[in-house]
Amino acid sequence: MIYHLSSQLAISRQKFSRASWTRILSLAMFYGWQPMGTRVPSITELHGLVFEDWDGTYLTNDGQIVVTEDALSLGTALEKSLDDIPDFNLEVYPPDLSQINPFEFFAGDDKQRLAEFIKFCRLGSFLILRI
Repeated sequence: MIYHLSSQLAISRQKFSRASWTRILSLAMFYGWQPMGTRVPSITELHGLVFEDWDGTYLTNDGQIVVTEDALSLGTALEKSLDDIPDFNLEVYPPDLSQINPFEFFAGDDKQRLAEFIKFCRLGSFLILRI
């Protein structure tokens, strides 16, 4: 699954694999982010529909909305992590890549990608889409 994130206030987009997105969320929670939950996908609002059972998930790409306060809080938590993530690429990976923790996952070249996402979060509200 691919997550396409689109800012609602600026022309800016980010794209993440499921592995990257789940690690971003985990890393942010480790550094104090308290998810507010996403809002119902915007397409349903356009058609006057409401998902009564919407659970506020960040783990689908249904067009749900991450509100500005939550996006800013997410970025702030991730910024706290940058000093703890190695600047160099790690040479040894476990056989099961799902076992790589977020510090290892974002080490080296991917640290810059994380820094770019922090800037994206500072733009405010964004949608989680599939394209």
